[in-house]
Amino acid sequence: MLGRHGGNLFWMARYLERSENNARRIQAVLHYALTRKDEGMEEWLSIANTANLQGAFGEINTSYSIDQVINYVLRDKDNANSVISLMTKARQNGRSVRTALTQEVWQSLNESWMACDAALRRQVNIRDLPIILENIVKGSSVFRGALYGTMLHNDIFNFLRLGTYIERADNTARLINLKYHRLLPTAAVIGGGVDQSQWEVLLRSLAAWRSYNWLGKGRLNPIGVADFLIFDERMPRSLCFCYKEIQSNLSDLEAAYARQYPSGRLSNKMCQGLIEGKQNELHRQDLRDFIGLQIMLNNSLSETLHDDFNLI
Repeated sequence: MLGRHGGNLFWMARYLERSENNARRIQAVLHYALTRKDEGMEEWLSIANTANLQGAFGEINTSYSIDQVINYVLRDKDNANSVISLMTKARQNGRSVRTALTQEVWQSLNESWMACDAALRRQVNIRDLPIILENIVKGSSVFRGALYGTMLHNDIFNFLRLGTYIERADNTARLINLKYHRLLPTAAVIGGGVDQSQWEVLLRSLAAWRSYNWLGKGRLNPIGVADFLIFDERMPRSLCFCYKEIQSNLSDLEAAYARQYPSGRLSNKMCQGLIEGKQNELHRQDLRDFIGLQIMLNNSLSETLHDDFNLI
């Protein structure tokens, strides 16, 4: 496969996953805000921090409001990480490799972009926000279903899945990093009910609220939340799950191209690091350093992939 085509597939999947992550984060904060007297203003502002948007946002707006944050994250075309910008870039990459995609995969991507473009042409009214966010998330889910159900599981499929899981792992690690102080053992004593609601926001942002409650019987505790989001191999957005999928797809590429790559060795090292972290019962006071290392390794893996496969 040409490196240019591999790059188109890889980044198409990353942009689509990132747009879904943004929508899920807003969904979680919106749910939280309904129960807060201050409308969850701290959480709305932290959305900008998550994707390093606050600096650029501050250059445009002298004061923050919920409407400003929502519209900046969803529809500002000058914001490279707004949902509309990400969906547009995903579609552009998809068009470049249209012949490599099945009709169902391309159609799901194109229809998601059209629905998003129509919904975000005008300022978003907060009353319309839930259905807009639901459609963004649903479009991404339909794309994944079409991908698994109609595509050959070959190198094209592998590059798409690598983009998805590298982006997903990065999002999970950055959200944990943002709220790491909430996941320390002392948080249960210091914050009480406030911190429990913060854990709920974190879990909902990663589509993990129901599954965590199902496993934990509704009992929230910081160590349990941290272990679930980092080490649980069953949770589709945990670091462990993402790394195993990355490792699997890289193994498939190595088998298809009959050679080994530095990215494959790095992914094996990342998986082994998580196994050791779990076995050593990672000290929660070291959580920030551990998560910082995962973010760095994930970025390094993305760069190594580009070098190994000449992705453009």
